[in-house]
Amino acid sequence: MFKHLLVATDGSSVAAIAIRTAMGLAKACGASVTAVHVIEPFRATTYGEMMLPGCETTYLDTARNDAARYLLDVERAAAAAGVTCHTFCEIGAPIHCTIEEVARARGCDLLVVGSHGRRGLQRLLLGSETQKILLTTQLPVLVCRAPHVAH
Repeated sequence: MFKHLLVATDGSSVAAIAIRTAMGLAKACGASVTAVHVIEPFRATTYGEMMLPGCETTYLDTARNDAARYLLDVERAAAAAGVTCHTFCEIGAPIHCTIEEVARARGCDLLVVGSHGRRGLQRLLLGSETQKILLTTQLPVLVCRAPHVAH
C-alpha cells in the first residue's frame, strides 16, 4: 500500500476535500503526507514605463501569505488525523510539473489532488492542472471531487 502521499492545495474547497481524503488514507495506511502549494512565477504583462515598481514583490508577498494559510490548513488536518506531514511552498511553472517534481524529490508514491481548483476562465481555456497531471505523470493519482448536489 502507499507509504508517502503528496497532496496539492490551492486553497479551494475541492482542495480541502483532497486534504481530508489524503489524511484519511494516510492514517489508514500508516503513511506520511507531503503537502505542496505552487506559486506561479510573476509574469509582467506590461513593460517599460507602464510597469509599476514593486508589482512583483507585492505579488510574491501576497502569494506567499496565501500559501502559508493554505498549508496551515493542511498541517491542522494532519495533526487532527495524527498523520506526519511536511509542507512546502514552491515557485514554479508549469504548476503540474512542479507538483510532480516535488513528489519525486520527496519520494511520494501517490498524488492526491482535487478535480479542479480556483482558476475559472483560465481552466476552461487551458485545462486544469489535474488534467495535465493525469496526462504527464507516471505516479498513481487519486482525484477527489466535490459531492454532486442534486437540483
